Amino acid sequence: MKHHTALMLAASMALALPAFAQPTCAPRYPPPTTIAAMFDMAAVTSDTLDALAGVDVAIAARGGQDLSKYGLRHSHLAFLVRNDNGSWDVVHLLNRCKSDTSNLYREGLVNLVGESSITTDLRVGIPTPAVREALKALLGGAAPQARVLHEPRYSMLAYPGSTEFQNSNQWILEVAAAAMARSADGTTLADRKAVLDWLKHNGYTPTRMHIGIGKRLGARFFADNVAVTDHPASERISGNYSVVTVESVFDFLHRSGALERELSIPHQVPVPAIVGAVSTAQPKESTP
Repeated sequence: MKHHTALMLAASMALALPAFAQPTCAPRYPPPTTIAAMFDMAAVTSDTLDALAGVDVAIAARGGQDLSKYGLRHSHLAFLVRNDNGSWDVVHLLNRCKSDTSNLYREGLVNLVGESSITTDLRVGIPTPAVREALKALLGGAAPQARVLHEPRYSMLAYPGSTEFQNSNQWILEVAAAAMARSADGTTLADRKAVLDWLKHNGYTPTRMHIGIGKRLGARFFADNVAVTDHPASERISGNYSVVTVESVFDFLHRSGALERELSIPHQVPVPAIVGAVSTAQPKESTP
């Protein structure tokens, strides 16, 4: 198994520096066995992608939040982009500390797989060559075009038909849509409104998630990272919310012919801890 030292660094680099200090999160200290599994899964993912000739962009979904009650196994999407050094960067949107804002990050594979590496496989979609080329252009360097499609106002339940808020999976979907439009006929989707119109025209269907009145009231009054004011009144009354999920994005990409194949990276079985190992703190984050 090849090892990429730079890949394994847990330090992350924001694509856009926040305008003010982020809220202080309570640190998490995964046990050494979990940390080892995180590094192992990152290495397996890197080696698997390296073995695919000509592939320099992929879309990956990890576990994280428990969405099993909705029949969902994965909760968070990210782009995997090969950098100039030949290793893989994770480019994604994160909502740190359950705040009401988000930022875009470019970081290592270990950060993506996280603690879900011991419980959930990594679902990886390989776009077609044309879509990969367009994604590479959108995500290259400081990714100015992909940044235009980022809305910092965050809501886990962001409505797919509105530009008011955005969740992590919605940003991935919208950047992928911009790449699909460019690869199809050279169309440039210059802002979120244009992307949302394109998705509606091309048949994107969100997931419908029913959230009971108790949880809706709790989220409304106590959770900064949940808002539903962008949803139609009918959804707010019924509690059946349209949301961009991993499943709905993969379904759309498959139906549209934007993926040439799909892979699964198996989760890792933790190995016995090494006496004296030092654990690494990780800030809490909320996704999607």
